[in-house]
Amino acid sequence: NRYFNRALFLLTVRDDHPNSRQAESQGLMDLVTARDMDREVVDNGDQEGFKGEKDEHFELLMGRIKGMLGIVKMGYEDRWGIEELLEEAQMQLTAALGKPGHVLFQDLSPTCQMQRLDAVLIEYCMLNPATDDPAEETKRTANTGEIAIRMLYEDDNLIAEAGMLALSALIEATKESITEEELGDDPADVCAKLIQCRENIERALTLSYSTRGVLCHECVNACNAGDFSMEAF
Repeated sequence: NRYFNRALFLLTVRDDHPNSRQAESQGLMDLVTARDMDREVVDNGDQEGFKGEKDEHFELLMGRIKGMLGIVKMGYEDRWGIEELLEEAQMQLTAALGKPGHVLFQDLSPTCQMQRLDAVLIEYCMLNPATDDPAEETKRTANTGEIAIRMLYEDDNLIAEAGMLALSALIEATKESITEEELGDDPADVCAKLIQCRENIERALTLSYSTRGVLCHECVNACNAGDFSMEAF
């Protein structure tokens, strides 16, 4: 993890680094090193049960996905292959769902783990338009909205970050791909209500964090960014 964490740190602080080119070069090199080491660990881990009853592989994939999404947001290309990571995480979660009492669900329920995966899938789809074709882009936005509304409608409880991403996806869908006939109401009115709902949740979360102190708030932000990084300090 240290190579991946250092890559996140160096690419994040690149513009403030005394030698920005060196920081960027080292960060990108660390990404390649981390990717190669991950593959080696996973390949060798088959013999040790790394992909079996434990949750290390799924958590590794989720950390890498979140970290790479952050790097893509900085303007870098997806040098890792986020879509492949998402597919592998989906396979890991599906396999775990078939085994009652799996350690992956020791701290978080199957519903919450699915929300975590859905959230990064939504974030990836919103960050990466599939095509320049307007019709295909509309379809992508609608599909992302379907993932979001499943979470909001079917699940009794929501992880805060997942719920916020789901609301953002629905807001985008009401602006771009859903007609009044499909929605049964004026999309502009629905969009305004969704935005208000998101703002209310943001205020509630801010109030919640404010009672716990700065360190708690920064720890939550760092965990949501992927592997824990020096940025929190």
